[in-house]
Amino acid sequence: MGFEGVIGVKGFLAVALMLAGMGFAAPTKAQEAERAALQALLSDGAGAVTVTPEFAQAVPEAQLDGLLETLAAQVGPVEEIDLQPSGAGELRSASHEVPVRIVLDDQGRIAGLRFGAPEPLVADLRAAVAGLEGLGAEVSWLVQRDGEVLAAQGAAHPLAVASAFKLGILSVLAREVRAGKTDWDRVLRIAEPHRSLPTGRLQDFPTDAPVTLHTAALLMIAESDNTATDLLLDLLGRETVAEELGIAPEALLSTREFFALKADPVAAQVWRDAEPEARPSIAAEAAMLPPDVAAVNGPSVPGIEWYLPLESLCALIEPMADLPLLQLNPGPASGLAPAAYKGGSEPGVLNFTVALRDSEERLICAALTVNDPGPIDEIAASGAFRALLRRAMAQP
Repeated sequence: MGFEGVIGVKGFLAVALMLAGMGFAAPTKAQEAERAALQALLSDGAGAVTVTPEFAQAVPEAQLDGLLETLAAQVGPVEEIDLQPSGAGELRSASHEVPVRIVLDDQGRIAGLRFGAPEPLVADLRAAVAGLEGLGAEVSWLVQRDGEVLAAQGAAHPLAVASAFKLGILSVLAREVRAGKTDWDRVLRIAEPHRSLPTGRLQDFPTDAPVTLHTAALLMIAESDNTATDLLLDLLGRETVAEELGIAPEALLSTREFFALKADPVAAQVWRDAEPEARPSIAAEAAMLPPDVAAVNGPSVPGIEWYLPLESLCALIEPMADLPLLQLNPGPASGLAPAAYKGGSEPGVLNFTVALRDSEERLICAALTVNDPGPIDEIAASGAFRALLRRAMAQP
């Protein structure tokens, strides 16, 4: 749960194979060799280049050809390849720009390759907003700069936002650290009730494993670690976090409770139909045993989620825009500017929330939520949101 790692991590355009031990420092003539490798790939397919054995095992030639065909169908012929010495850069067609990163080994073989979400080339903010409208059955967006709204639709209407609710937990925690009530190096210990499902890694840590507040917060934001989330929620208190989010405490589920209810349609219906005061005990009982991973991979269940308006998400992230742990994973803002980011996703739910500064140091918050009973095209949403960010940063 959560938009994790590189753009398109759940989509077919993500070829992320930065292999262990491979650095990104480029030799003197690397840009020419990397550009030539990309040109050969785009022109003649996977058979025109050589790759390392590890790359070939991870991405067989037929799969790579399929990815290249999909890319060509989406963006058309690539007219320009712009690479930095690091191997990162952009591919440009007449209609799109595509983030790319390529790594060659010392024999000139492809060892790593990543394509980001194709970003539509748009003339202005109005055109960027138009690209958001068809992303799902319910779509809301908000772009504001130093508190002034530049573009908005449905920004005050709560929609399901998945892991973006974790901004409320971080907001409370950061405020308590600033007030001297606690400290980032305070140690918590994982107990069995905190153990949730992936995303994340803390669910595999042993019981009583020590974790600092800073590590838990960083994992909750950068990797959307659900066990770290429940650990911090338990520490801070459900009523405090619910107040920060502007929702009723009985509507605030832990991630373990969320997964348990989603996996059990009967319990989910009972929870939805219950009086508010009865909901916490129903959710807690459902979460006594962690659900099977396979049981929670289906579509979102109406009512079993975290429902927040974009206005609230921007209000949460803007005061934390310069917090380093929020900038570790910039999500769809990668490469545009240092950006604070938290998003969320599950089938039928997608959110991106970003805070960054433009060239004049004006604070911009851009947020997008998509809800749909069917699948959401995360690749298209990522590209459209990236175009929105770029035009917002260029807005006079």
